[in-house]
Order: sequence, then C-alpha cells, then structure tokens
Amino acid sequence: MGDERVEAMEIDGQQRQEVAAAVPDGFNADYLRIYYGKLFPYGDFFKWLAYGNDAKHPGCDQSYIGRRELSFTLENDIYLRFQSFDSAAELETSIKEKCPFKIDIGPVYSVDPAKRHAYAQSGNNVFVPVERELIFDIDISDYDDVRYCCSGADTCLDCWPLMTIVIKILDTSLRGDFGFNHILWVYSGRRGVHCWVCDSRARKLSNEQRSAIADYFRVYKVVFINS
Repeated sequence: MGDERVEAMEIDGQQRQEVAAAVPDGFNADYLRIYYGKLFPYGDFFKWLAYGNDAKHPGCDQSYIGRRELSFTLENDIYLRFQSFDSAAELETSIKEKCPFKIDIGPVYSVDPAKRHAYAQSGNNVFVPVERELIFDIDISDYDDVRYCCSGADTCLDCWPLMTIVIKILDTSLRGDFGFNHILWVYSGRRGVHCWVCDSRARKLSNEQRSAIADYFRVYKVVFINS
C-alpha cells in the first residue's frame, strides 16, 4: 500500500492551500452558478450530514446538524470557516449567494461553530470537535515509484487500475477487519479518491485512533544490507 493519509477531525490549512492549484485554467464561475442553481443535491447533502438528526422523528438531537462546520473557499482565495446551517434551505441560500469554488466538510463541534466566540468570551472553553467521518485521502502520485506511464497528477487507463486495487483492498479490510459498513468512495476531482467511513463508531474516533488505523494499512520498505 502507499502513503494513504487519514484526515484529522479538524479542517487543516493544507486543504485551503491546495484550492488555487485545483482551479483549472479557463474555469468559468458562471457554470458553477448554474450547477448550484439547478443541480446541487441540497436535500440529500443535508440529510446525509444530519445522520437522522433532522428533527423528523422523536429523540433526535436537533442541535446536531447546526454544530457541523462547513468551510467555503470563494473566488480569489477568500476563505470562510465555521459556517453552520440549521436547515437545507438555509444551506442552499448561502451556497447560491456565495458560490464557493470549494466546500470542505468539517467536524461536528460541541457547540455551534458560528457562536464559538460567545462561548470563548464567557470563559467556558467548550468549543471542541466531537465527531467527524473517518476520511482517507489517496493520490495516484503516491504510486509514482511503480508507474511507468505517468507521474504527479497525470493519469491514464494504464495506471488508474492501481487506484482500483487500493479501493478494493481498503474497502475489504475496513469492512472485514474493522467492522465498518457505511463507506463512501468519491473521486477527489484531481488525482485520486477519498474514502469516507460514516459509521457512528468511526465518526467518534480520536485523532490517535485514526492515525493507528492508517498505520495498519501502511507498508514499510525494509532494505537489507549484506555484511
């Protein structure tokens, strides 16, 4: 296996730094506005992130979805963190208005991230992440040492099967060795895939536990030197 990275609970700065490089030459924001206006699945997106806590049944945590952080990267690399929404309609209005070039899904915090300053001023330091999906970031460039056709972010039909192999191995092990069931694989949009493990047990893992799972999949190269 390659150098698969597992994301920590918090959104980090590296995600923001990669945005400018990810926007292709000739990108037209008008097409993005059409996508957000007619195609973006606001209802399904909101329902997924609510995990049943959408106030439609008794016993749900009605504050859950409002404690989820989303971050928006806008045109000219304007970065908005700690966005939170209580309804799909509220989310839709904000996205259509701001037209973000990139949306990052952050953790669920102990309190509404939009109100974090109020808690800080009260001296009650309770603003901490409590949940986030277990996310693996896998890039084709991690396998440059075994590719003969492409390098970096370039891919072709000859080397992409390497990613298919990684997906099959990780998916089988996450289900068989760790007992996870709710796994979403998505194309990252540039040079690889992201794996989102959405089980409740996975979302509550600490950063140390996440790193330990990533280490489980890491293959170490051992070089033997003859004396």
